[in-house]
Amino acid sequence: MRQGSSCVGCLTVFFASIIILTFMGMLARYGWVILLLAAAAGIYWYRNKSMNNRKGQEQNKTEIRETAEKIVLRVAALNEGLVTPMDVVLASDMTLEQAGEILEGLRQKGYAKLRVAENGSYVYQLDGLLSAKQKRESERL
Repeated sequence: MRQGSSCVGCLTVFFASIIILTFMGMLARYGWVILLLAAAAGIYWYRNKSMNNRKGQEQNKTEIRETAEKIVLRVAALNEGLVTPMDVVLASDMTLEQAGEILEGLRQKGYAKLRVAENGSYVYQLDGLLSAKQKRESERL
């Protein structure tokens, strides 16, 4: 559903009610009913709009996270499963902090192991990335 379409529907019902009641000569008598209906329709529209916005924001955060993880995995695949936050930053628009958070999240989930290079840099090893040869030579279960 398009955003704003429920507002247009509410306004249409509101104005149609005014026109009908005016022709019937009941506007003066039942005008308060129209105001109550209009207020209820406005509140309903506003609440739906707020909920849709929140759902959209949550979905965007999830999509961004998934995309960032894919970038990290691509960089790791190009480097035989070894990746640093700087590698990710150079291959994407992420900051060092964002890259570190993604890599640390993968480590906490068990998808990566943390290593330390001679200069003290963190190196993440993603074991799930296998070469074609390793995949062919894997054992059957």
